Amino acid sequence: MITPPLTSPTEVMINMIAACFLIPFVFAFVFKAPKYVAFGFLAVLFIFADSTWGQLNTDSGNIYSRGVGLFYFSLLNIVLVIAGVGVLIRRLANPQGPQLAPPMNKYFLAFFFVMLGHVVIGLMVGIELDVILNLAGMINVINMFAFMYLLILAFENDKDTTTLLFMIIFVAVGRGIFGAVRYFLFEGDTSNPYRNFEGLDIKIFFFDISDNFVAALAAFCAAWLLTTPGIKLNIYTRIFLIGVVVLEVAAVALSFRRSSLIGIGLMFAFLFFRLPGKRKIFFACAAALALSIVATTFFEQRLQFNTTQGGGILSSLIYDISPSRSGGIKNSRFYELYAAAQSMDGHWLFGRGTWGTFTGDRERLAFHEGNWGFVHSGFGHLILKGGIVGVMIFIGMLASYVAFYLRYRKHLYGKAALLSDAGFAGFLFWIPTFLIGTPIIEFRTMLLFGLTMAMPFIAVGLQNYQVRTYIMRTQQYATA
Repeated sequence: MITPPLTSPTEVMINMIAACFLIPFVFAFVFKAPKYVAFGFLAVLFIFADSTWGQLNTDSGNIYSRGVGLFYFSLLNIVLVIAGVGVLIRRLANPQGPQLAPPMNKYFLAFFFVMLGHVVIGLMVGIELDVILNLAGMINVINMFAFMYLLILAFENDKDTTTLLFMIIFVAVGRGIFGAVRYFLFEGDTSNPYRNFEGLDIKIFFFDISDNFVAALAAFCAAWLLTTPGIKLNIYTRIFLIGVVVLEVAAVALSFRRSSLIGIGLMFAFLFFRLPGKRKIFFACAAALALSIVATTFFEQRLQFNTTQGGGILSSLIYDISPSRSGGIKNSRFYELYAAAQSMDGHWLFGRGTWGTFTGDRERLAFHEGNWGFVHSGFGHLILKGGIVGVMIFIGMLASYVAFYLRYRKHLYGKAALLSDAGFAGFLFWIPTFLIGTPIIEFRTMLLFGLTMAMPFIAVGLQNYQVRTYIMRTQQYATA
């Protein structure tokens, strides 16, 4: 979202100097070694939280907003755009290099064309460019594509992908230990709307949904290594990976986010269906034990506040969407989407524009704090901003991604199979958030979603690299 221009001359000078030196530096690195730019982005995304919702005292910004006001986009966003342009130029200069996810290209071009149309129409009706390209619009979908392409270009051999997998697990462990110390020894995450806004006496591990995703992804990778046939691990590695699963699942459970809890449930259900028959029994027993502990903790710590008259866990989970609630839709979580739909008259095809807003009952929607430019549904937000056309392009992209995974997964093995499965499991994690959350307006969330979109394509590229290397070595031995 756009913030007022910076007023401090020192901050202006620092950001100008950073832009002048950092952007050409990144552009050169994208040509020579794109993996370093990609790893730099991933380190930032894995380590630094973005959400400040739920804090009583918000600071002036974070790493994701640094530079906003001077450039109208953060320095990190500008670097991503420059890296995306560099990726495109590098690909055009080397047609024999890695493919930039061909099934996705037509959806990127279609969405870019829609965004361009919004820019033209917006300028014609007097909307300022910075408002048209506001992060509360649809620009983060373009950011997602740019990051996805950067990752696909960057990771193309065994060493790079091994580093990526190690990074996912070890950075998540470090972040998880930090969260555990903060949770058990202090007051937990300071971004705690349940305590600060709703008055509930609970601590939380991580409120930012992206932190939950990083934990869930590491837990899935560790569980995959522990349960997949043919993976040989020594006793110390197994103990470490079991610890990773326990730590990261606890991080998600103690964050008390329904969407993330359902998301990690989908990830492990997917892993269960991929296992052979005998291993399913052991996995089901372990999962049932973990689920019972998580559900009990979740109910005792949070959901008890959402149920009345002795309702159970299920009634607590759907306390704000249950059809039995008096008052109908106007007293449910869906009222926001209902109000947004009421504002779409005449705009269903192309939306109300990236700058568009909706209207509704201010008392029931007090949590919007006067900002009517977003709704709590990624798909609903795309309809509000880009209409049926915008959301269908996005859904088409998701369908193409699923088709790609299903087509190539059966040919993958080893690290390539882990990468592909982890990417698809991450996609499953994000489904509840796209249904009831606000991912489209969140820079960090959309880039991490871009990571999940990129991983199956990286896996196929890795497999192709391994095949090419094997053929080259075979030919060398034959001619020796």
